[in-house]
Amino acid sequence: MQSCGGEMRILHLRASNFYGGPERQIHIHARMAISRGYDIIAGSFSEQGQRPEFLRVMEQDGVPAHLFEVRNAYDLKAIGTVRKFIREKHVDILCTHDYRTHLIGFRAVKGTETKWIAFSRGWTKDTLRVRVYSLLDKIFIRFATHIVAVSEAQKSKLTRLSIPPEKITSVPNAIDPESFRGVERIDLKARFTLPTDSITAVAGGRFSREKGQIYLVKAAAEAIKKNDRLRFIIFGDGPDFQMIKGKVSRAGLEKIILCPGFEKNLLGCLKGADMLINPSLSEGLPNIVLEAMALRIPVIATAVGGVPELIKSGESGLLVKAGDISGLSRAVLRLAADFEARKRLVEAAYQVVTDSFSFEKQMDLLSEVYQKGRAK
Repeated sequence: MQSCGGEMRILHLRASNFYGGPERQIHIHARMAISRGYDIIAGSFSEQGQRPEFLRVMEQDGVPAHLFEVRNAYDLKAIGTVRKFIREKHVDILCTHDYRTHLIGFRAVKGTETKWIAFSRGWTKDTLRVRVYSLLDKIFIRFATHIVAVSEAQKSKLTRLSIPPEKITSVPNAIDPESFRGVERIDLKARFTLPTDSITAVAGGRFSREKGQIYLVKAAAEAIKKNDRLRFIIFGDGPDFQMIKGKVSRAGLEKIILCPGFEKNLLGCLKGADMLINPSLSEGLPNIVLEAMALRIPVIATAVGGVPELIKSGESGLLVKAGDISGLSRAVLRLAADFEARKRLVEAAYQVVTDSFSFEKQMDLLSEVYQKGRAK
């Protein structure tokens, strides 16, 4: 275990309106860092006068939080507001967690003694605007004092941008399996009026091209022909939501493939599922896969990003190639037909997350990053 923080003040800045996987990572890390003597502050931005769920959860758990007032998501005054805050509060390190805060951080630390650590989870291509900001992120992130990549795969992507490897530290997302013992199971069959003998496959995430929901829909349509007990529930919202729902409707599969929208209690739904499917074309190190493994839910996932660092196919889950519809369908049918295999996979997966993806290990690695960042 690393030594205490030595009164180091660190601001973790995240532009988010809700509390999901990345926010949970920041939350639990902040709580642990405070216990080790670091002075941690969580920061986010107002959106149309609303206080983000992320900050509300942090405050309820006793983590100091600060709301930066902005007019909209792209208000350039946010740079000056953040700069003023880090000067007045004598912030030693500014940690940014998304392309929006990376761009703010790049400018906000100018003229201050504050060091900047950027957390890199990957890039998305939702819209033209997001693609432009992702491109800018790839340019400006290289100016950070240090970069934290959430997987070795993401570190490799960063080095391909000609960023020196010594400037990047791979710090995987973490999980606390013990904290999942209290998650209450949601009866998906009762909630969605499914047949009592259904085999439920769940997916969750933002509906956008890189998350691969369209491939899951096509694979589900194949799988149901060979096993009519299968039911698929795809939670989430996003730019592709209506398009996916339309394809399901036109195929006449609304009772087989459900798209109920954003789900606040996704963990409870995961616990009530027979399997998790993560069909992404691109990933950092997905929290939902870690969560399913901690909940002892078998996982089928595409072998992208840091996923192969989590799952060894056939031992702790099943991996398929991204975009492989037939391969995904076969994997679903395999798990649906073999209860013993599901049991074997989940026990191995639980051991993996317990041994290799603990918040204690994550905290040790980040303590080293903080010390390096402060020394530069």
